[in-house]
Amino acid sequence: MDPSTLTNLAEPLSAHPLFKTQDIDDARHRVAGKFCAHDLTPGPQHRRFEARHNHVAGQSLSLNYLSYGCEVAINPGELDRFYLIQLPLAGTAAVRNGKAEVAAGVGQASVLNPTRDTCMTWHQGCRKLLMQVDRAALHRLAEDLLGRPLGEAVLFDPHVDLRRPGLQRWQKSLFAAISLAQNGAAFGTQMHPHQARLEEELILGFLTHQPSSISHSLQQGAHTGQDLLPSFQLRRAVDYIRSNLAEPLTLAGIASEARCSLRSLQLGFKAHFNCTPMQYLTRERLNHAHYLLQSLPSDHRVNTVAFDAGFSHLGRFSIAYRAAFGQSPRETLRQGGPA
Repeated sequence: MDPSTLTNLAEPLSAHPLFKTQDIDDARHRVAGKFCAHDLTPGPQHRRFEARHNHVAGQSLSLNYLSYGCEVAINPGELDRFYLIQLPLAGTAAVRNGKAEVAAGVGQASVLNPTRDTCMTWHQGCRKLLMQVDRAALHRLAEDLLGRPLGEAVLFDPHVDLRRPGLQRWQKSLFAAISLAQNGAAFGTQMHPHQARLEEELILGFLTHQPSSISHSLQQGAHTGQDLLPSFQLRRAVDYIRSNLAEPLTLAGIASEARCSLRSLQLGFKAHFNCTPMQYLTRERLNHAHYLLQSLPSDHRVNTVAFDAGFSHLGRFSIAYRAAFGQSPRETLRQGGPA
């Protein structure tokens, strides 16, 4: 989904309404139920107060849309259990996390670190998307990424500049996840077959591209080559991928099978295949689907082939297949063999 399309929507995640209320105490109580206890004080235009909260939960993170109708001061203190990434869709906000102050608006998001005191003012007209990430889940992925234990919580720069290329790509992934959630294809009660991978990509994408207390370690490993993957571990990773194409593989799962860190896995695939492990996985799935479509009877169902090759979304499979092989899956199937 194009970011501008989502920004123009009146109410993202409208398929998952949590509440709408003009009662300040009710809003405070119900928002606290999903996040944490906090003070909520409306500004001078308090008669315009109308809180709307749409919410859908996954395994390690939740997606949220929140607005208050008027200016509000919010003081949650330390979040403790989670990180909160906030993307304004309209309006502005003043956010303080620890000693850092962020003037947030469209294109300038913020992230709240759980171990730093927070206070905010959402100005009138401010509407935000919020991605809440479980602190323990992010910590585990950060340790897997570095291949060593971390004694303290990862601290992010609270300023999130969505104009940076890496964060632009991450934002597109976030909006795609919101679209899936809106259509009932992921999160909530109907978990996506690849839900774990979807959430892992969102968390790892932010860990990789947002400046933090581990950024130097990540960059140092990439520049010195100290994290490059030995050939036997690369072979284990490749064998595991090829033997489990139909399974909902995650980067952490592949790294575990290869017995290496996530960072070593990423750098190894970049060096040997000039792609990420997940791009390699997609390529292998497409090759397997191509083989099946050339081998099976012409009356076989394309969606069955897609699922057998590890694709859960037929539309995206068809687009990727045409890009790779210059024809649709159905056209390959009708040929009855290699062209």
